[in-house]
Amino acid sequence: MCGISGIINKDLANGYNSRGLKAFTDPISHRGPDDVGYILIDASGKLLIMGDDVTPKEVYESGSPSKPALNINDEPIYEFEVALGHRRLSVIDLSPMGHSPMCYNNTRYWITFNGEIYNYKELKKELSILGHNFVSLTDTEVILAAYAEWGSACQQKFNGMWAFCIYDTIAKEIFLSRDRYGIKPLYYWYSPQQSFCFASEIKQFTFLPRWKAILNGQRALDYLLYNMTDHTNETMFKGVFHVPPGHCYKASIYNINTDTSGKIITEKWYQPLFKGYNGSFKEAAKKFETLFKNSVKDHLMSDVVVGAALSGGLDSSAIVCEIDNLLKEANKQDAQETFSFCSSEEWSNEKKWVDEVIKVTNAKTNYVYLKVADVFEKTEELIWYNDEPTQSQSLLASYQVYAAAKQSNIKVLLNGQGADEYLSGYGSFNTFRLVEFLKQGKFKKIKEEIVQVYGKGKPDYFKVYLSLCYHLVPAFVKRYFSNKVKSHQALKSIISLKHLRALPLHPHSNIPYKSNSIFNITQRQLLHDPLQKYLRFEDRMSMANSIEARVPFLDHRLVEFSSQLPAAYLDGIGELKKLLLHGLKDILPAAILNRKDKIGFITAEQNWMRTDHTAEFKQMLIKSVSLSKGILKPEALEYFDKVVDGTVPFSYSYWRLIQFGLWMKVFNVESELI
Repeated sequence: MCGISGIINKDLANGYNSRGLKAFTDPISHRGPDDVGYILIDASGKLLIMGDDVTPKEVYESGSPSKPALNINDEPIYEFEVALGHRRLSVIDLSPMGHSPMCYNNTRYWITFNGEIYNYKELKKELSILGHNFVSLTDTEVILAAYAEWGSACQQKFNGMWAFCIYDTIAKEIFLSRDRYGIKPLYYWYSPQQSFCFASEIKQFTFLPRWKAILNGQRALDYLLYNMTDHTNETMFKGVFHVPPGHCYKASIYNINTDTSGKIITEKWYQPLFKGYNGSFKEAAKKFETLFKNSVKDHLMSDVVVGAALSGGLDSSAIVCEIDNLLKEANKQDAQETFSFCSSEEWSNEKKWVDEVIKVTNAKTNYVYLKVADVFEKTEELIWYNDEPTQSQSLLASYQVYAAAKQSNIKVLLNGQGADEYLSGYGSFNTFRLVEFLKQGKFKKIKEEIVQVYGKGKPDYFKVYLSLCYHLVPAFVKRYFSNKVKSHQALKSIISLKHLRALPLHPHSNIPYKSNSIFNITQRQLLHDPLQKYLRFEDRMSMANSIEARVPFLDHRLVEFSSQLPAAYLDGIGELKKLLLHGLKDILPAAILNRKDKIGFITAEQNWMRTDHTAEFKQMLIKSVSLSKGILKPEALEYFDKVVDGTVPFSYSYWRLIQFGLWMKVFNVESELI
């Protein structure tokens, strides 16, 4: 796991040189504290391989063809046509031979790579039979050999998470690639001087000459009003884009074309198709179990100690329990280390469920607690790490969990991210099934399900049917009524569209997938909202602590299989994640299987804001309004008071308002009106 950077330079006169490359790469030192490397190639083809003071002495003295010959700090300033930078977190092949940027085929191909390829050993055997030779034990070198052998088709071979750039010194072409689900980030910016720059994190661009942080008002509106980020290939910084999940880009360095906004035309290399499934539910559950076990085993591949984040919910508990099974099968006595956030409020405390998992495993647990003082002390720091604003204080809880792992010298942590989006964790599949019954006139069937869910309660059937009918109306009608919701109206009234330079458009208009099938719902939730923002949060909070976060539930084989299944296999009466419940029933403890109240990393935020520390949070909002350059109206303070007194229902919208102004301050964001 690492951080990457690269510049295709058309702006020799304005600081895009060796020192500029270092300045561009240094801000992500947290992503790779173990090693640093750079390559610079000028217009004549001359190649310079450099390290710096962080680069280990053993790397300079190694026999690697990628070893640096120069220290960038000790040399004169060099200009270049193409440059790659790399910050390394050593996880696979800890030797100096794992240094990057890495070359292959007599230095024809160079790569800077962030991620892991879990099937690299199998691919290495296949490539060796085809005549390829290797000097390291890394997955990085396997990517290079695979590209040399199969070109862009190599992506279809990889099982893993990645963002990388390969530069072909003979063809003078760059090849950018991002994994299927966008687990690893890859941003780019095309300068007014036509230099093309890419990076792991947006903050890197702030260190480039002639770059300014300009607000993308439309995406800011999506965040403020709808709590949506990362759902398009745009960011909240105008002109900064990301390569979408499952996309790649190949071009001559002399022919990098963009549209007027600076966006490149990427190719969608990963396009899953709906094929359906004809097997029984029992067969599907067994297949899911097999795929899950294989995925967990693959994700344990490492040359360093691997731990797990344990929330007490189904997903993370399943991972921890399966790791425990694998350790016992291998007769390993070492206990896995787990890290769990525990809330100070009993209603949101997951500790009792974490303890249920610990009872049946040999895991050593570490409990993490959060103090409200941490919120006031660390908010701006976390904004810096996240690049764009976040949705709630749960990010601080996540940060503290990874910080605890770092203190325990853990470099890799598995977690349960990604399962909800294709296993009906949000209830959207349940709604879809009931709406389908409604279309078919199966009112008795709907009533039977409602009775099962409510038990002895007395639901208002008319309201339930009415809510289902709501899903049958056209999207624009639903958006109209959603804007009439009292809390939504109150929030909208305190945001200045004029200062945002934004149109009152719903963000769903930018998402191509409809909700007319389980497959499409899954694709929308995985590739647009909400998973993409959650993956950004996970990446930034883990890497802020130099921890590699791995997500076994996003093994593409597991996702592809599950998303082909009938709705009734994924969601049952009172059974969200039905497939997981039945498929992993022999892995999970009964207490976890039977629980119905999964909470997640939720802090005591509501009580802090409405009761215990109202004045402090209001002061943060006052500051944010003053920093927002007119985008947040003074009426935001009245809105805050209404949330406190209950006139407007509690939501995390108040935190988005606070985050927004502070984000503008942290990154010195300018409005387009200025």
